[in-house]
Amino acid sequence: MKIKLFIFISLLVILVAYIYIQISFFKVNQVELNSEKIKDDIKIVQISDFHNNKRINKGTLIKKVEGINPDIIVLTGDIIDAKTKDFDCSIDMIKDLRSITDKIYFVWGNHEIRNNRGREFVERLKGAGVFVLENENTMTYIKNTEINICGVNFYIDRANYNKALEGIDEKNYTILLSHSPNRPISYSAGLEDLILAGHTHGGQLRLPIIGAIVAPGQGYFPKYDKGLFKIGNTTLYIDSGLGNSVFPIRFLNRVQISSISVKRA
Repeated sequence: MKIKLFIFISLLVILVAYIYIQISFFKVNQVELNSEKIKDDIKIVQISDFHNNKRINKGTLIKKVEGINPDIIVLTGDIIDAKTKDFDCSIDMIKDLRSITDKIYFVWGNHEIRNNRGREFVERLKGAGVFVLENENTMTYIKNTEINICGVNFYIDRANYNKALEGIDEKNYTILLSHSPNRPISYSAGLEDLILAGHTHGGQLRLPIIGAIVAPGQGYFPKYDKGLFKIGNTTLYIDSGLGNSVFPIRFLNRVQISSISVKRA
């Protein structure tokens, strides 16, 4: 009986330690894409679903991003949690990121919308020099290449989607930022070369071979859970995020940021 109890307690301690590592120590997921539309390779860092995660070592995060030396940084929503009252953790992180590049772009997630002070947080992002895209687009130069960067809000319809891509030069490489992966897919006309999304957390709990057990907006065993997907001529990439919501639990799905390299085809 004592041996069985010892084994049970040991396994429980190992499981708790494993989950703590999964939710506290992030990794950098490397993604490589190709395009004929760019003149020189570009680097993108994607940070999604931070949820004001104070377990993340900010100094380590900034050093990792500095090492990547990105041309742009994209924040694909839920940087704060619906319950977050003190924004300083997230704002300080973003201010430090701006010392690496001033090309930082943000789109709303459902948690910014649900937070009673979400608009205040977004205004603070603007004050910190972040480009906030609300169903709109902008163009930027990266290494002599014109890049369209479009952004949609969390709740969109076809009119919002069309507005976000209105007037873009289709010859340029086009990136669409969306917190939800499945919403823009419903309306996509294939003008985007790359859609960057989050929201799913990779399911938080994953099983070998099967993948995510459940994801918001998609139910059980979702198709679009984490990683790369090809939709016609468009590439969809879903980052599983730096934080958690509801329960701070992850399994086979460590918190992460993404380093995305788009290389000249």
